[in-house]
Amino acid sequence: MGLTKLGWNAGRDEQFAPHLAKGLMPARVAVEDKHFYRVWTVDAELTAQVTGKFIHESRRDHTVLPKVGDWVAIRLVPNEDKATIHAILPRRTQIVRKTSGRESSAQILATNVETVFLVTAADSTFNAARLERMLVMAHESGARPVVILNKIDLCDDLDAKLAEATRVAGDALVLAACALTGRGVKKLAAIIKPGDTVVFIGTSGVGKSSLINQLYGEDLMPTVEVRQQDAKGRHTTSWREMIFLPKGGVVIDTPGMREFHIWDASQGAKETFPEIEALAPGCHFRDCTHTKEKDCAVLAAVAAGMLPRERHDSFVKLQLEISYLRESEKQAGWQHRRKSDRVAHRVFNKQD
Repeated sequence: MGLTKLGWNAGRDEQFAPHLAKGLMPARVAVEDKHFYRVWTVDAELTAQVTGKFIHESRRDHTVLPKVGDWVAIRLVPNEDKATIHAILPRRTQIVRKTSGRESSAQILATNVETVFLVTAADSTFNAARLERMLVMAHESGARPVVILNKIDLCDDLDAKLAEATRVAGDALVLAACALTGRGVKKLAAIIKPGDTVVFIGTSGVGKSSLINQLYGEDLMPTVEVRQQDAKGRHTTSWREMIFLPKGGVVIDTPGMREFHIWDASQGAKETFPEIEALAPGCHFRDCTHTKEKDCAVLAAVAAGMLPRERHDSFVKLQLEISYLRESEKQAGWQHRRKSDRVAHRVFNKQD
């Protein structure tokens, strides 16, 4: 399998030159399982591990570890189908969310992707607010978001559902699909060009793996029958995995996520809420939060019915979440420094 089929381009040659001089070879991470990986080279699939340096650095920041989609520099283990990962090439794009729970840290879902397929069901589980959060995450990554409205066979009023999804999606493309019948899959496949990498993201049961099976042409990703009571199917994806389509293109499948905790939203919020971004220059204050300020063009648009209140509420909620997250980061950093100072103080006194 040529490197170009894996997503390699001419720009990577220059980035890899220093590693090539050290006798290393390029590979792409296809599966991640803690500190063990499956990587693809130009002609082989190998099991790989990171060096001790990576593990040491990851104690403070685990995003330095390789992720699915990463291009890495490896050294082969003689006489074995194994390798060690020595470096990661710069990530062109990366899908990031906040880890679940109280911990304030980033979790990278996939890297170096051109398109993010945001899969949501067209049935009664459709949630506009959740789709907005998915769009923020996708826009922030630097990749192109495409909304896939799946399970249209379970939708009573498809036109209304498409209109709602389109309203939320802004400038992002919205496609209707049915993984069961294959409807809409050709349009989806046309977006994936040879050498492109795409990632499927969505909650559990929306049909990501079934859509990938349709794209691949056979049941590559195992699924379980749809449950009648809530129209959800379950599959066995428990880690991020990279799949190579027969006609070219790379697909990254991700586990279903219960929650979409935003990690950053500086640019993503602007692109997800373009109507608010367009109104903002009319506000009296340049740093207007659009919540209570005098002469706020956004609040005036809400009052006049020009901006739906639901959109404004979603925007404000997102800004509050990001503000809380940044404050939590500061607190965590302060506590870490205090802990380091206490350790240094004990070491100094013991030496004294």
